[in-house]
Amino acid sequence: MLWRTVSLASAIAIALCFVAHGGSQPASGAPPIVPTVDHHQHLVSPAVAALDNRHLFKAAPVPAEIAQVIRGLEAHWNDKLALAPLFTANAAVNTLEGEWKRGRDAVADFLSRRFRAAYRFVPIDVALSQSNARLGGNLVRGDGAEAKVIGVFALVLDKEGDRHWRISTEFAAFPGPPVEQTESAADLVRYLDEAGIKRAVVLSDAYFFDSPRDAPDQISFDKLRAENDWTAAQVAQFPDRLVAFCSLNPLSEYAIRELDRCAASGKFKGLKLHFGASAVDLLNPTHVAKVRAVVAESNRLRLPLIVHVRASMTDYGARHARVLLDRIVSAAPDVPFTIAHLWGGEAFSDEALAIYAHAVASHDPRAKKLYFDIAELAVVAAGDKHKLRLIAKRMREIGLDRILYATDGPVSDSGTPKESWEKTMADLPLTRAEFETLAQDVAPYLR
Repeated sequence: MLWRTVSLASAIAIALCFVAHGGSQPASGAPPIVPTVDHHQHLVSPAVAALDNRHLFKAAPVPAEIAQVIRGLEAHWNDKLALAPLFTANAAVNTLEGEWKRGRDAVADFLSRRFRAAYRFVPIDVALSQSNARLGGNLVRGDGAEAKVIGVFALVLDKEGDRHWRISTEFAAFPGPPVEQTESAADLVRYLDEAGIKRAVVLSDAYFFDSPRDAPDQISFDKLRAENDWTAAQVAQFPDRLVAFCSLNPLSEYAIRELDRCAASGKFKGLKLHFGASAVDLLNPTHVAKVRAVVAESNRLRLPLIVHVRASMTDYGARHARVLLDRIVSAAPDVPFTIAHLWGGEAFSDEALAIYAHAVASHDPRAKKLYFDIAELAVVAAGDKHKLRLIAKRMREIGLDRILYATDGPVSDSGTPKESWEKTMADLPLTRAEFETLAQDVAPYLR
């Protein structure tokens, strides 16, 4: 869930793609190609938004004398006479135009006119010595659910001869890091309508709440269960448009218990696993045994699976792909098993993808119900023509009928569903007929 593509840029990219690749450009008067289903979507619950945003507003502790200086900045944000004593005689501050003001009075005068409303400093990184302090963090306006990060800052403070801390340098940049916003089923349906997409598969983000990577200090079975239920409730508002998959950490002691609960509710169409978030190591036999047990239970319950396979940015290839086929996919012979992001996630791995493609092309019985979605493919491979040609080659080896369109939204790094499809058509060197097949593909569990 990463951010927005500009529609104009997408349109230009599409035009360039047609020139470069040919074949996919619609004939004059031909109807546009529109996907039937988006097979990989997410919502953003208030709980997930709070989890993602927690570091933006959590201040690191600072000594009382330095905290007093920061409170002075906040209290006197528009009062140059009160600001001036907080700075050293030769203090410097950057302007919004990229220049610098130097000297206590010039700095105070500039800062008193910089904003039209108060703001506060949230120091996140703090380095201290006996006479020097360096703070970095976020500039925030508002409190609670209304809090917004408007910029980032760096402060250098020096303890002067009178033993008082004063600011020698202030640097600010705008805008700040994005604050995660909630996105509901209604929001998703509006995006689908904009793209002309009829249906979507909504994957619960519950695995965030028992993730050693994403919530190491807040792992909670209760929050995981609540997130699955929130997703189900959202999707239930649009039963003709959306279906839900529950999620969990397959290494947890309660994984099968939660899977059984989700299945018994009748609210979920399948199971989503994210090996990266759950820290699953496919080269660890203990991990593999636990994952296999969860997958086998999903198969028993006749719940299809969608799996983000990659867990490491530096180590993912043929060895992992072979284990996945031998030990994990083989545990679900009766339900569709979809590998997310074509090869498994994040940075392109032709090593892994080649193993999967060969398994399908050679009619390996383990791959009889193996499918692939292309969520975020346009982002990972954008601009790399060699990589895109290789991806298209592997897709043809697999067969376009096994490839499912997906975006990983509602708004992902490749944009809205509409923008993501435009970018996919712009980037992938497929023919128009192949794009039509991709757009019309519907997973077996939705037919």
